[in-house]
Amino acid sequence: MADKEFEVVSASDIQFVRRGRKASVNPELVGALGKLGKGQALVLKSLAQNPKSDTYATDKSRISSQIRTACKSAGIADFRILWTPTGVPQVVR
Repeated sequence: MADKEFEVVSASDIQFVRRGRKASVNPELVGALGKLGKGQALVLKSLAQNPKSDTYATDKSRISSQIRTACKSAGIADFRILWTPTGVPQVVR
């Protein structure tokens, strides 16, 4: 291994590019999640996806990511995202 291939530098000297775009969080979703108590579930009908769509798996991942970001903003760490057979996401505490 040649010294030219790898270089050890101070962490304060590194350069990097931020990943992706900044996430935007729906404030109404954050507010609703913030009111969710333990043992309760929030059904997110407005975020329903078509299970027969060719992009369903991708759509579920995208929506789940939005829900996780909203839960983090609402200060909720203990939750699960479950999907109905008709494609409606639900957040369970």
